[in-house]
Amino acid sequence: MSSHHGEEHIAEHQIHVPQPSFSPPILGLGVMLIAFVFFVLGIATWLIDDARAYQQAGDPTDGAHH
Repeated sequence: MSSHHGEEHIAEHQIHVPQPSFSPPILGLGVMLIAFVFFVLGIATWLIDDARAYQQAGDPTDGAHH
């Protein structure tokens, strides 16, 4: 009786390990690539806006010492 009870106790507390899968690394790679694309788009639009603002600002000494 004690051996049967011991087997039940071991069966209840076994560690469950999922089957190997390519899904987690593929998902992580996809999230990383999407984040990188958004990062590049953000930097590009920021630089474009800054370049436009710089062109519109003109020379800071226009007419100051004429």
